[in-house]
Amino acid sequence: MKKTIISRHNANLQVVNVLKTNESKYSGIPAMVNAVAALNSSVDKAVELFAKVGSIPNKPAGNKNVAKAELISICLVVSNVVHVYAFMKKDENLQSFLVTSEAELGVRMRQQDLLNYAKNLAEKIAPIATELVDYGLTEELKTELNNEIAEFEKLMIEPRQLINERKNTNEMIEDCIVEIYSLLINRIDPFMELFNGDEEFYRAYKNARMIVDPANRKRTEEETAANA
Repeated sequence: MKKTIISRHNANLQVVNVLKTNESKYSGIPAMVNAVAALNSSVDKAVELFAKVGSIPNKPAGNKNVAKAELISICLVVSNVVHVYAFMKKDENLQSFLVTSEAELGVRMRQQDLLNYAKNLAEKIAPIATELVDYGLTEELKTELNNEIAEFEKLMIEPRQLINERKNTNEMIEDCIVEIYSLLINRIDPFMELFNGDEEFYRAYKNARMIVDPANRKRTEEETAANA
């Protein structure tokens, strides 16, 4: 998150607080009441988005290395069972597909290749599962293979999902800050000129707005210097 966005959000909260504290002073101006209500709604939306982005973990839960090791382990067990079956059936195509080396699965294969192999292995044993029972393929082994595939795939996909979710939420926050800025510039600021004789209210508002609008900050500093 950009520091300028955070600073603007904090300043917007200050603006809302100043307006709320002095609500009785403009309660008789319906158009300003409506403008402040619109501002409050947009700021509340920004608060919710900041809370959402803050709740998105930087790292996914779980340990990918452990999940990888467990997937390799079950793949080796199932592959060896299928290898015996393929040898006995003289199924050369099935034999050529199988990987029965831990080094091949754990070192030479990339993570996505390992996942693809495990998925393909599960697909290949499905139509011959009944025959494979005689060679040692139990329901427990099939279930374990499918579970480890699902767990490893989740840990591979989750980081990308978190990154996308955080990126999208940050973009929504920036859009919201722009929306709030437009409300301040085009609606609240003009109304505040009605209160330039109320030094406490007017100055508190301008001080909060200094962080939101660099140009406004420059004008305020020039006004302060001129009045010194």
